[in-house]
Amino acid sequence: AALGKGSVSGGSGAIYLMVRLPVEDDFRVVEWLTEKHRVCVIPGSACGAPGMVRVCYANLGLERCREAAARLQRGLAELASKGAAIFEASA
Repeated sequence: AALGKGSVSGGSGAIYLMVRLPVEDDFRVVEWLTEKHRVCVIPGSACGAPGMVRVCYANLGLERCREAAARLQRGLAELASKGAAIFEASA
């Protein structure tokens, strides 16, 4: 896993996952994922979990869920490899 062991929690009976980020600014990560990778997640700070994002997978058809998961995976892999430098490159 690009983000490291223990970075993803939830999923057992829930409709969302919580993902620990390798950078602190979860709001900026949400903006960046939306703009660059066209995937929408919720900042963990809005859910009492700063430094994380909430990924909801309810109400998506299987193909749309797969497509969104692939985009999210690419975005999180890029974030893990480049860290906060991604924000400077996208500015």
